Amino acid sequence: MIHIAKRKEMPLPQAMAIRFGAIVIALVVCGVITTIATGLDPIDVYAAMIKGAFGTQRKVWILLQELAILLCVSLALTPAFRMRFWNLGGEGQILVGSLAAASCMIILGNRLPNALLIPTMFISSVCAGALWALLPALFKAR
Repeated sequence: MIHIAKRKEMPLPQAMAIRFGAIVIALVVCGVITTIATGLDPIDVYAAMIKGAFGTQRKVWILLQELAILLCVSLALTPAFRMRFWNLGGEGQILVGSLAAASCMIILGNRLPNALLIPTMFISSVCAGALWALLPALFKAR
């Protein structure tokens, strides 16, 4: 019923117009949903989002840190994508691994020396990330 085919190259102005139109439509739809759900003015909401991300030098620094983490995730997933293996849980694996490392630090921080604590945190974060990926991997294998 549905046939998907790769398009031929389109002119740059047409491609940019499609992308710009998609962004504008997304902003309008999200603004309507925001207004219906909260009753707030969507322009004020978008202004608060921009101020929250770029309002101070500290907020820009935090934004750039989180951007760097996401870029590292995308760089780490690139070989899998090139092998045509789709892993859509990379950010979740990093978050769960970070949670495991932080938990080890909080629980074992006063009980183990740093020389042993750091490898323990590393191993626990790798294991937690692997366990987080296990469920989708099992479904993929089935």
